[in-house]
Amino acid sequence: MINPGEEIIVGVMGQWGSGKSTASAALVEHLGGPDQVVFITDRELLARQAVDYIKGLDETKARRIITPGGTIKLEGDLAAVFLREGEALDTVDLNTLLFDLHDEVYDGVPVGGYSWLDLARLELGSLILEHSGGGKPIVIEAGFGTNTDPKGENPYSHTISDLFARLVEAGVSPKRVKWIIIEASYETRAGRNRRRLDTVPAVEFDRFAADGGDLEPDQERELVENGMVIRRVPNNHEDINRFRADIIQAYEVMFG
Repeated sequence: MINPGEEIIVGVMGQWGSGKSTASAALVEHLGGPDQVVFITDRELLARQAVDYIKGLDETKARRIITPGGTIKLEGDLAAVFLREGEALDTVDLNTLLFDLHDEVYDGVPVGGYSWLDLARLELGSLILEHSGGGKPIVIEAGFGTNTDPKGENPYSHTISDLFARLVEAGVSPKRVKWIIIEASYETRAGRNRRRLDTVPAVEFDRFAADGGDLEPDQERELVENGMVIRRVPNNHEDINRFRADIIQAYEVMFG
């Protein structure tokens, strides 16, 4: 249901393998389809950073490798992208691009202390401001996880609290977004990862997708008391139609 004049900004948050992409797609369809909805995903923003980084390298710093699987790996010191047959760097679909951001920092040095993920989340906030008031619902897809320390240096700021902090910094109150948090156990998410065609290696999955990064109960209670709308949807099963229905029900409760 969309009430005339009501601002619709709904955010879907979840860990790797939780089902957040399925949930976001269900919401976009429910709200009229891609032409009627502004869809923003942090994965695409991160992928664009990787592509822009590779495109900005001179030939002496970019490595081109043919992997055993036949994909073309374009790599610099801080990031790599993997192009499948028929894909080109200028036209690749950022939502399906395989990429790897090697380091915490951007362009080799900290930019105000920001990581790749911080920069993507700041851009997320800017896009919310850009598109709000335009008459279309906004659906956001954002991942979270435990803060991990990939190189014994500074940990990635991967939690929900970190996401909210970056939105505030970008000028967006997190209360302006109504949030759906998808809950799925590590065992469930790891099983889904193993069944994917583009499986993330177990070591990598364990590093970034371990349980953690969610709001603590007292944090969530305080946020809700201060006006934030949060609904939680469990997804420890493989009934996609049931899960989609649960997501739409959560949306209708928040905006009904």
